[in-house]
Amino acid sequence: MRKFGCLLIGLICFVSIVGVYAFNIIEKDDVHTPDYYESNVRSMFGREQWEAGKQLLDEGLSIYPDVNGLNELCGRYHYRKKDYDTARYFLVRAVRDNPENVEAKQLLIKVEDETRNYSSAICYVNELLEINPYWQGLWRKKIELYRKQGNVEEADRLLRRLRQIYPNDSTVQRDYVYRLEESYQERRKSGDKEKAVALLRDLVEVSPQNEGYYLDLVNLLLQQGNTEEAIQTAGVGVSRIPRSSALIIKKASILAEEARYQEAMAFVKSRMRTNRDGHLVRFYNLLLAEAANAARMNDPYVLYGKVYETSKSDEALDYMLNTAVTRGYNDDALYYLAEAKRRRGEQTSLLYKEYLVYKRMGNTAKAYTLLSNLVKMNPEDADLADEFARNQLQQASELVSDGFYAEALPYLKGAVRGGYDDETKLAALDKTYACYYELRRYDDALAVLDSIHEEYPDYEGYFVKKADVFSRRGQTSEALDVLNLAMSDTVQTELYPMYAAAYEEIAIPYIKELIERGASGRAFGESVHLLEVNPSSYEGLQYAIGMSDRLDRHEDYDAYVSQARSIYPEDIDFIVKQAASYSRTENYRRAVDLLRPQLDDYPDNDGLVGAFAENSELMALQLIKEHEPDSAIAVADTALLFDENNESLLLAKGTAYEAMHRYDSAYFYQRKYKPGIEEAESFKRHIDGLLSRSYRNEISLEYLQGRYGEEDVITSVASASYIRKNAYNLFTGRINYAGRDGSTSGGDPEDQVSGGVGLQLQGGWEHRFSRKWAGTLTAAWANKYFPKITVGLQAAYEADNGLSLDIHAMYRRISTYSKTFRWDDSYGEGGWVFNGWDRSNHNLFSAGLGLSKVWNQVLVGGKADAYLLSSRFYVNASAQLKYYPLEDGRTNITVTGAVGTAPEADMIDYAMPSSFDRLNTMVGLGGTYMFNSHLSGGVMGTWHTFYTQLNNRTGTRTKYVENIDTRYKNLYNVYLQLFIHF
Repeated sequence: MRKFGCLLIGLICFVSIVGVYAFNIIEKDDVHTPDYYESNVRSMFGREQWEAGKQLLDEGLSIYPDVNGLNELCGRYHYRKKDYDTARYFLVRAVRDNPENVEAKQLLIKVEDETRNYSSAICYVNELLEINPYWQGLWRKKIELYRKQGNVEEADRLLRRLRQIYPNDSTVQRDYVYRLEESYQERRKSGDKEKAVALLRDLVEVSPQNEGYYLDLVNLLLQQGNTEEAIQTAGVGVSRIPRSSALIIKKASILAEEARYQEAMAFVKSRMRTNRDGHLVRFYNLLLAEAANAARMNDPYVLYGKVYETSKSDEALDYMLNTAVTRGYNDDALYYLAEAKRRRGEQTSLLYKEYLVYKRMGNTAKAYTLLSNLVKMNPEDADLADEFARNQLQQASELVSDGFYAEALPYLKGAVRGGYDDETKLAALDKTYACYYELRRYDDALAVLDSIHEEYPDYEGYFVKKADVFSRRGQTSEALDVLNLAMSDTVQTELYPMYAAAYEEIAIPYIKELIERGASGRAFGESVHLLEVNPSSYEGLQYAIGMSDRLDRHEDYDAYVSQARSIYPEDIDFIVKQAASYSRTENYRRAVDLLRPQLDDYPDNDGLVGAFAENSELMALQLIKEHEPDSAIAVADTALLFDENNESLLLAKGTAYEAMHRYDSAYFYQRKYKPGIEEAESFKRHIDGLLSRSYRNEISLEYLQGRYGEEDVITSVASASYIRKNAYNLFTGRINYAGRDGSTSGGDPEDQVSGGVGLQLQGGWEHRFSRKWAGTLTAAWANKYFPKITVGLQAAYEADNGLSLDIHAMYRRISTYSKTFRWDDSYGEGGWVFNGWDRSNHNLFSAGLGLSKVWNQVLVGGKADAYLLSSRFYVNASAQLKYYPLEDGRTNITVTGAVGTAPEADMIDYAMPSSFDRLNTMVGLGGTYMFNSHLSGGVMGTWHTFYTQLNNRTGTRTKYVENIDTRYKNLYNVYLQLFIHF
């Protein structure tokens, strides 16, 4: 009994240790990951739940005080409360631990801005621009800060540079125009007319459709006495805004003030053909009246015209010719030019004037011919050469705009060869390159670029255009090398953004092509190089992450995901990739905590939902392995809220129910899974097994037959039982039947017991107190052979690691049989003969421990029992191994064995021959097979070697001796079983 007490105390200690360990595990589960706190607080702040978010944030900071994301969120909270000093403290901590925390630096810029620490704010802007040099908003913020600081000159310089970087950005263009106009108004008020004129010249170039700028510029030019430029400016404005009546009237008014009525009226009349404004009609009539009045005042042009008609004098001819050309009297000018040429010949000055007239008339062909002849006549005249070059460039530009690239080349070559003006020559070379590029004459295009670079080394477009040619020619590597060379130039660092943008534009399709061709390694290398050029390239980050994943470069994958998350913290695609990184290291909880808050804002994002479902499934399976099926179900249920028909999630949920032995629920969820062809058969059997184990009722029929090794004696037991199951209880009713042969009086029997029939009635109740604890009560009564009374108790505990432990105790009222003898005088001198059996009852107490462990498809178990019979202790130990080769949970192969001074318990319970005190052994082999969900069968063979004692009597009637015959016997048993489930 002392040994039994020690075992019981040891069991209690073991259960206590397991309970404390489980409690500690539960306590640990309450401590979440940093990502859990950061993601949930960020989500709560986004929903304006600031105070609730702050409580959770304080909890997270108390556990993880140095996590930069939590410090950034704390800074964000205090910034909203306008507690700038506290906000600055936490935000500085965040950027100190992670210099690439973009959001923290953005908040620091706001803090320093609102506290007027503009220099500090500019420093943080510069740090962010190092990470993302193309962030236009940062450039605009930097300009704003310089203005607040009072450094207007630097702000204007940055704005001008920003417009050069983003020439097609309407917002930048609008800001630039606004700043120019603001500066113009300031200069105008201060009386600085020269600066105001310069600013207006810029304004009409950047905003060519603003009528007011032209009018203001014309007025200022008139105030400065620059009448001709004023007329030209008004004319340019009319050409750009053809329906501007104000500009038309302005130009004509200036011409009229200069007494150039004919030119003014011709100009207005030509514009009236397309502009039907009534103001123009009225103005033209006034102009006509004024001209008529001036004519009446003896206009010299009219007078000289009359003089020439009568005298043909050279003075009158020169006046009429020059005046007609100057005033734009084109018909008169041509007439007097013809007169002058007839009298003086083809003079250069006359031909040049004729050229100007035809050019003004729009007769470009005639003008071009005249100018060409002039250049031939005066090859050393630089002005003529430049004018001819500009004329050729203009004609080429018109051809290029119409797509006639080949036809434009001769004009461009002429402009390059003949001109002296660098601006015209460079523009002609640039257009020549464009023509060759469009004609796919790439070698010629490269030659032109090289000549430009040689002659104009400061030409900014050289490297970009050269790289573009290489790219179009399919030489992408050479194109990227060109841009790498350009970016290595430390002198022109202001051009780096332009080169980087061109590099990205070429590299991205190249990387995509490499991926499509299967060159994953090269694609990864190009992606890495692209990120070295532009660390914030969105596509570059995507390709680098994708290729590192394909190449199993896990460290690179994690590094680029971290880089992407720091630059694009709210991007869902990168959040999903971050979760994949956690998933790869089996940190599924962290992945789920990261993804879950995003689903509140993006519940229909397929990539996000798929990643959350996958990681939830893996986390659920992990929890099942850790023997936490309740938590696994909770995880699966959360994921099913967003992907309710996900078969893998339903399978995981069903697997968790299977681990809880809730086979009906397991069957319900697992059957929704659609297996592949290879696993279909095994999955079907598994589902049938779940269905079989989910049934509430079971009938079992068993037959046990034993035969002695040295005797042809059969010993049998038949059994029938019924089992009823529900969620927490299992009830069993059983009938055992045994029939035994028996020798009659006078013989010498080898039997162990007297002959007859034995019947046992047995009942059992098992109750599950929790998922881990269960108890069983068993009671039976029998009339013969079986223990007359049987009462048993068992407590079982199932640990999280698959280990099961039970403690059990039982009382049996058993019967033993001994021979009785009588003296027989019927032969010879007489002798002692068998006269029947003497039956005696004994109390048998037993207690023991059982232990089993499951590894995948193998169950290993054993138990040790101590028996107390007639004040003597006996022991027995047994072991069992079951292998489940199929997926149904029932089919198994079983190997068993037992040894002890007490017989194996089944020998006693099944009323089989047995004895105590000497060594008893048993080995067995068998198995069970599930035919379908309703029917299973089993067979088991055992070999018992046990010690037997039979008493006999010898001697005379008065003097006799009681002898005990002892020997070992072998008994071979076969169990046949049939189970019906419904």
